[in-house]
Amino acid sequence: MKTEIVPKKKYSIISYVSLLIGILCFLFVFITPTRIANAGNIVGDYITIALTGVGIMLSIITMTKRTEKKGIAILSLILSSSFFIFWIIAIILLFTGQISFAP
Repeated sequence: MKTEIVPKKKYSIISYVSLLIGILCFLFVFITPTRIANAGNIVGDYITIALTGVGIMLSIITMTKRTEKKGIAILSLILSSSFFIFWIIAIILLFTGQISFAP
């Protein structure tokens, strides 16, 4: 009977980089002192969209690795998607009348 040696799952540097990018995306979208997205500056939106794309790609790459733990990858995917989550919440609030359409 052959026994397979299963490598121990661990976190790699890609997991931590994607988590850092996810935290930056969350800060840039939701936290007021660091908000550069949705503040009327197109450069801030471009930076946030680029970070969102890179963070989501790194999270998906990390989740598809077999020797990688999935906890940080799932958290970074959620945090990296905060730009899209913000707009989904804003659209829902607009359609339900909770916030006004014009300032």
